[in-house]
Amino acid sequence: MDGSNLLIQVDSMDVNDLVYVERDLNFRQKVGLCFLLFGDVDADAAFILQKLLAMTGGDPRQPSDLLTQYSKSRPDTWRRQLVEGLCIIQARQVLRKLGFQWSELRLHYLPHIAGITLHVHPLLKSLYRICEDLTMAQSGRLILEVSERVGRQQAGAGDPLRFYDTSFLEIFLLDWLTRRCIRLGDLNATGSDVQLLIEHLKFNDMQEQAKLLIDTINSNAQESQVPVTVSGTPAIKSETLADSQQAAPATASAPALRRADALQLSRENAGIALIINQQKFHRDVSPELKKYLSPKNLERRDGTDVDERRLKEVFSSMGYQVESHSNVDHMEIVHMIRNACSRSTIRDSLVVCILSHGIDGAVYGANSIALRISELENVLCSDVPSLYDQTHCLIKLLFIQACQVETDKKLAENQHGQPFPLEATTQSPGQHLHMLRANSTVKGFSALRHTHNGSWFIQSLCDNIVKHSASVHIADILMMVTKEVSGKRGKNNESMVPDTNVRLTQHVYLPPRCQ
Repeated sequence: MDGSNLLIQVDSMDVNDLVYVERDLNFRQKVGLCFLLFGDVDADAAFILQKLLAMTGGDPRQPSDLLTQYSKSRPDTWRRQLVEGLCIIQARQVLRKLGFQWSELRLHYLPHIAGITLHVHPLLKSLYRICEDLTMAQSGRLILEVSERVGRQQAGAGDPLRFYDTSFLEIFLLDWLTRRCIRLGDLNATGSDVQLLIEHLKFNDMQEQAKLLIDTINSNAQESQVPVTVSGTPAIKSETLADSQQAAPATASAPALRRADALQLSRENAGIALIINQQKFHRDVSPELKKYLSPKNLERRDGTDVDERRLKEVFSSMGYQVESHSNVDHMEIVHMIRNACSRSTIRDSLVVCILSHGIDGAVYGANSIALRISELENVLCSDVPSLYDQTHCLIKLLFIQACQVETDKKLAENQHGQPFPLEATTQSPGQHLHMLRANSTVKGFSALRHTHNGSWFIQSLCDNIVKHSASVHIADILMMVTKEVSGKRGKNNESMVPDTNVRLTQHVYLPPRCQ
């Protein structure tokens, strides 16, 4: 079979086969395969680390759906990455059941040659080879010494890994990847940093393994990249800065020095950008909901489609999976947010943009029933508890374009026209971390929207993301938006001031934009 026919066979794999593939793997094979498949993205590494730790705490032989979840997170590429991963871990029986010939796979994927890959990250393959080569004593010494160094460098930055089986070195490597004390960089190893491991290997007379990592970086490096030397410190470009410089448009501001703990969201794993665009409103609701209807008929929001198109353009250029919905009723808004949360388990971030009419502290569904913004935040922060552990901080960005005028006091006293109660709550204050919410206006005032050019806030937000996201973290971008919008004046001297609430624990940089 030639290479093209082999790829046709690989690409024809059915997702339903994954249940049987995983059933035929023993736990050690699962650990190695998941390390190769999930380890190249921080959020994925954090996700699979927690899954594997949970499996070690129970019966590892119990059925699991790790590969099915992997296929959902990478619907276009999972087949080729999975087959190459199975080749690397030498799962010949599984591959034979899938209908593959080992001789053909070995010739195509070269699993016996470390550092050379087609789809799996080359450093992950080399690290896996090291895991296989080291003795128990060597693995235990590496884990002890590197963990001590990581603990000193990141004192107070999360709980230490409570796992002690040194035969699974891959699990410790996943922990160090999620803590960013080692970095893989891109598929060319640009931005990689495994010096912590190289130094240990060299100091403990494991020159062959140290050289393997160095050769992997150098053999995959592009011509412009400075090579790593055996005796010196690697001179590899900074991962976050290099990505930003490559992707920044000509109009972007110059790259600035970033904090050491800054978080760079990736294009490959950016996440979902959910846009809820309310243009038309109705009052056709069931009798029990009529008391929640807005006091007055809500006018058509002309110009909101301009905002929607701009948001789609900007977030899609950063790699987000943009999902835009128009004229959505109040409970459907909640359903859409919860659905997006459930699909963001191993993503870097989740963006929600709501464009609608509003009242003080609330936004309207297309059926003229309002929802409290604070309760929508609770839905974002509590709907998937697993998102808020120590190792995976899903960044949540909520942008709201809506008026925030005060409700009529008489109506408030009669309990008419009040926001629909969701009774969405969170269990702990920590669930509200890693979130930024930006309203188009402070409470008590209107939000301004041009019927042809879109709203002041959304257009300024998009402009500043395009200009500055390569070098300015998201909270400072919102500060620029506030300055720009608050300085504008309408024909009748109208003005507005955006309102931003930041609960991020580090500087967060949006994914690099494609030019």
